[in-house]
Amino acid sequence: MTTSLRNKRGFTLVELLVVIAIIGILVGLLLPAVQAAREAARRMSCQNNLKNMGLAMLNYESAYKKFPAALRGAIAGSPADDGIGWAVSILPFMEQTALYATLEQGSLALGAPLGTPGIFRRSKGGSWPSSGPLGPNTISGSGGSSTATTIVPGGDTKVSVYRCPSSTLPDIVPLNWTIPGSTTVTESRNFSLGYATIDYKGAGGSNRGDFGVMHKLSENRTQTRIADITDGTSNTIMIAESAYLTGTGGTQLAPTGHEDWPVWMGGPNTDESIRTNGRFNSPINCQCKPNTMVRAINDDCAFSFHAGGAQFAFADGSVHFVSENLSQQTNSDLNDKSDGRPLGEWQ
Repeated sequence: MTTSLRNKRGFTLVELLVVIAIIGILVGLLLPAVQAAREAARRMSCQNNLKNMGLAMLNYESAYKKFPAALRGAIAGSPADDGIGWAVSILPFMEQTALYATLEQGSLALGAPLGTPGIFRRSKGGSWPSSGPLGPNTISGSGGSSTATTIVPGGDTKVSVYRCPSSTLPDIVPLNWTIPGSTTVTESRNFSLGYATIDYKGAGGSNRGDFGVMHKLSENRTQTRIADITDGTSNTIMIAESAYLTGTGGTQLAPTGHEDWPVWMGGPNTDESIRTNGRFNSPINCQCKPNTMVRAINDDCAFSFHAGGAQFAFADGSVHFVSENLSQQTNSDLNDKSDGRPLGEWQ
């Protein structure tokens, strides 16, 4: 009997604890690898998004002999940045013809044909607020208040190719949202409210000026042709990751409002919603991280949720990950289509 009981002896408590500890250590070692694999998959998905947008841009250029404008339909003068964006123009070239038709029909129903001046202001009603709190359904300012509940139908549609899977920005611009790193809950500018967000923006220019691929027609600029990219399409950025927003009012770490939500419909009185630049004061990732977004030094940078840099679609349709440590001059040169400066090895 004694021999039989000894043969059936199980694990002791100490042995079980040792096994559990070993399993815990193995899980701890594997978790970073799993997270890295997931981020690699998200980064590849983001790269595919940029590839699809780049091809759509090239197909648009092939059809119309020019690239789409960064912003069209804005009023010359003030507010010059209130118009339809490039991401609307390429929808028919990304199998989104039905959505484009919805936007056209919806804007006509609001009395503002797609691309006509002031479509954001007309759809919202009233005038741009110059002061006062931003209420949930009103525009407040020197001109009084009016309802602000209507957006261009279709403008609240999430377009998956316009969203990087690593981004944590909300799909739709909310009234209240805390910018990562901020100590306060802040409010959105009214004309962005309710519109679907985008994690990519068009390249607007360099430290030399507005010599990028995408221009604002309100500034009496013409749309870029392939022939205008004299530095070479493989050396010129066309679309950049830019998945962030900045604060306004208060202090940098405790702003009182949001500014420049990236929305694919266009520029609701701000071209920073749809366009970046490569000026010397606009480095890649804006000298902050996704969890310290509120510290961004301005609202013109390329910005990514991928560590170490951001991804870009170039004017030849290629996509490249570019380090945030790239020199300011090289970043500027890549954002300029015709500066004539030799780039050398930048990858």
